[in-house]
Amino acid sequence: MVLALSLALLTLGIYLLRVARWHLRTRPTLVGGGWDLGWLLLGASGLVVVVIPQMLATLHENWRALAVSRAKPGILGTPSFWHGLFFGYFALVILWVLVELWFRLGLTHLYNLRAAKLRRLLLRACLESGLKPELDGDKLRFGPESTTHRYQGAAFTDPVWLSMKAAPRWAYAQLRWSRWDHPARAVLEQALERVARRHAPRDNAVGTAFLTASTCVLVFSSGLSLLTTFGRLGRW
Repeated sequence: MVLALSLALLTLGIYLLRVARWHLRTRPTLVGGGWDLGWLLLGASGLVVVVIPQMLATLHENWRALAVSRAKPGILGTPSFWHGLFFGYFALVILWVLVELWFRLGLTHLYNLRAAKLRRLLLRACLESGLKPELDGDKLRFGPESTTHRYQGAAFTDPVWLSMKAAPRWAYAQLRWSRWDHPARAVLEQALERVARRHAPRDNAVGTAFLTASTCVLVFSSGLSLLTTFGRLGRW
C-alpha cells in the first residue's frame, strides 16, 4: 500500500510541476480543455488506477477470509460480486473521463495571465482579428453580423457564445465556447495569444507556489519509495 501511495504522489507531483511550468513562463499560456484534462488525468492516475483498486483488493481479501470462516458466506463472499465490482469501477472511471472530455472540449484555460484584464484583452483581440461580437455581461456573442469580409463561409455565420471566468488571485482565466469547433475560436484565440503576450503577472508567486508544492510532493514520494525499498532489503 505504501508503494501505491508513493506512485500516486509521484503522478500528482508531475501534474503540479506541469502547472508550475505554465505559470513560470514569461508570457501567458493557452491550454485547450482536452490537453488540460489529459494532464489532470495523469495527476490522478496513481490514485485512480493503483491506490483505489488496491484498496478494493485488500477489502476483497478481508471479506474472503471472513467468508471462509462462515458456513454461508453470502454474496460478498462470492468471486462474481467482486469481479463485477472491479469491472463496474473501471467502467465508471471510463464513463466519467468521456463525459468530462465532452464538457471540456469547449474550454480554453489561460495560465499566468493578469486575469483582471481578461475582458479588455478579449475585446482587443477581437479588434485585431476583425471580429465584432456583441457584449452581454461576461459573454460575447458571435453571429453573422460579427464577421467581416476577411471571414467568409457558412461556418462563420453560425452563432456562438463565449463566456469567460477570471481568478486574478491565481493568475488564471477560463474561456468556454458554446461550440468547440466554431472557426471563430481559432481566430480569436490566436489573436488573444498575441495580444496577451506582455500581460503576464509581474511576479511569479503562483508559479513558485505550485513549484514548491510539486517539489514537496515528489520528495515525499521518493522518501516513501526508499523506505519501502530498504524495508524489503532488510527482510532479505
